[in-house]
Amino acid sequence: MAPFDLDLARLDRLMLRHKGGLTGTDSGKRLSNKFGASLEFADYRPYLPGDDIRRLDWAVYGRSRRLFTRLNRSELDATVNIVVDGSASMAWGDWAKGRRSLALAFALAYISIRSYDRVALAVGAKEVGSYLPPVHGQAALARIQEFLAGQEFGRAGNLSDLLLSLKKNLRPNQFTVVISDFLSEWQPGLESIVLARQQVLAFFVESPDEAEPQWRGALTLVDSETGGEKDVDLDQFTLAAYRETREEHRREIADYCRSRGIGFHLYSAAADPVDFLAAIAPAIFRTG
Repeated sequence: MAPFDLDLARLDRLMLRHKGGLTGTDSGKRLSNKFGASLEFADYRPYLPGDDIRRLDWAVYGRSRRLFTRLNRSELDATVNIVVDGSASMAWGDWAKGRRSLALAFALAYISIRSYDRVALAVGAKEVGSYLPPVHGQAALARIQEFLAGQEFGRAGNLSDLLLSLKKNLRPNQFTVVISDFLSEWQPGLESIVLARQQVLAFFVESPDEAEPQWRGALTLVDSETGGEKDVDLDQFTLAAYRETREEHRREIADYCRSRGIGFHLYSAAADPVDFLAAIAPAIFRTG
């Protein structure tokens, strides 16, 4: 059975699209835009559109009828940091946002590992509580799966504080993915990641129960993080006001992300992560 019950093979030809200049901590296999200082041969990887055709190995093509790109020792890898909001609100809903977010994180990590990138993972509520330093190679997928499968959601959170605490683990010109329901302070944290010279991709996770509540009548709402209670009469007028406020909140985050060059995508926890990533592939991935 595939980790998190995902059809991961459907993601094999995807690679996160970057703006150029991503760096890592060691010699890697994502091609830079120019030859490195060393021409020492290191490895092959399948050809991807945009690769320098001068690096194609025609001898290998003659034997296999498949295109492969030669890689040199001096080439830089990309480090992809994936941070998941571990606050209690992420555990809410018929489709638990947290578990779906971990599955989404695994799918993104799988794509990155298959693309020969390094992957680091962070989960926390108000600060990074669990951290997996950058790993790479197919063998790392088992470590990533184990790390994500062991995460829990159950504390009051603050996304800005979480991202601020993550900064010490970041290096300039990396890729950082943020997965959250954005139900706490978020703007200072996102700003700090941008100022840390990251290429940022944000996923706004929403339960179907939040998108369209099915309850009606007199209700007592309980804050999943503080325990605070509020009595409401959920009629058509209250629902209309709720929908308007929800949409305004989503639009505020989307507009901010657009203004700062952050990729932004709304993810419904009811959707299979592989189906979701396949649907948005043209926006964030290269294919090979």
